[in-house]
Amino acid sequence: MANKLYASLNYFDLYFTRKDVDSMPLSGQCDDTVQAIAKKPYIVRQFAAIDNSKLIKELTEYGAWDNIELQDKQANIERIIWLACSDIKEREFMACDE
Repeated sequence: MANKLYASLNYFDLYFTRKDVDSMPLSGQCDDTVQAIAKKPYIVRQFAAIDNSKLIKELTEYGAWDNIELQDKQANIERIIWLACSDIKEREFMACDE
């Protein structure tokens, strides 16, 4: 896949397409965008190889969700997509500022 953008998280790495990262809003509601990205085959394949315990470890470090909320793997996948795409965008923005 051409034009891969990588997100290196604490417990695993992911990649996204430029189109998917660019589709993520900088602010406001992004649920529809995240859900659409989560259904893409290249994303589904990546997350199929990641146990929910790793997703939980990653998300626990943010302190934004409790143990009950973190039991839902699909919700965790969507949270990680949002965080990872936002991180890629932020890194790109910071690189432009230098």
